[in-house]
Amino acid sequence: MTWLIAGFGDLGREIACTMHADRALADESVLALRRHIPTPETAATKINSPNLRWVKADLLDLDSLFQLPTGITHVVFCATPDKRDEASYQATYVQGLKNLLRALTHTGNAQARVLFVSSTAVYGAEQAGWLDESSATEPSGFNGRVLLEAERELSNRWPDHLILRLSGIYGPNRVFLLKQLLAGATSVPASDAFWANRIHVADAASAVIHLLKRKALTGIYIGTDSTPVPLKTLYRELAAALGAQPPREGPPSLMMGKKRLSNQKLCTSGFAFRWPDSRQGYAAIVAKENWQNWEG
Repeated sequence: MTWLIAGFGDLGREIACTMHADRALADESVLALRRHIPTPETAATKINSPNLRWVKADLLDLDSLFQLPTGITHVVFCATPDKRDEASYQATYVQGLKNLLRALTHTGNAQARVLFVSSTAVYGAEQAGWLDESSATEPSGFNGRVLLEAERELSNRWPDHLILRLSGIYGPNRVFLLKQLLAGATSVPASDAFWANRIHVADAASAVIHLLKRKALTGIYIGTDSTPVPLKTLYRELAAALGAQPPREGPPSLMMGKKRLSNQKLCTSGFAFRWPDSRQGYAAIVAKENWQNWEG
């Protein structure tokens, strides 16, 4: 079998590394699609798999995508925009996805199973309480609106598809929050009504593989850990683990919300989390670094 990973950033690399470490998947071919191919020296530090092959292509350039090989069986769309603005989101998630689906058909890969990595931003920051895959999608920001448009494009164009809506991803290479806490540059609402919904990048990658491997699974899944935590609790516990001052109290940002996300559908499908509580996952990251000597 041949897996195409369209957008080979942190999550794409984690997917490939997870496959390489899994004896049942280690021999499957992985095509890593990027606009710019890393040098061999750089690539070797990212992943060491003899079955990984780089594909130089641009999601916005159909001619480059028409060079895809045949025999692709699984596709992960996990590209990210260069900029955080609506035009960049539209280009990457909507036009880029349309182009890739067209190219898959053109190159004889119309039977491939496609998973689109979306975001729980499609639910909107104003929604509160427990939400699952059946909850209304009411995005307030352009990011959620564009991702929802892309989800609908995939649903309308590709019968064998999956959508994985990931909550906030953290991991060894995603430690912005820890650095902000160390620098005393973050605040947290005084109310416990604001919640942190997180997923470790390793669990996000494993969830992608889990869903794609099982032909019977289709539709939309929320990818988030099993323990939503009040933001105030998470921030204060992380600051204590880092030996930093507790974050000051302040008004919530536009990114903070009152929703708690359910992963019941994903768990019922047979998926098991390595890090079911983000506090445990963050603790493992903190334990591996000498944060007390961090200088920014």
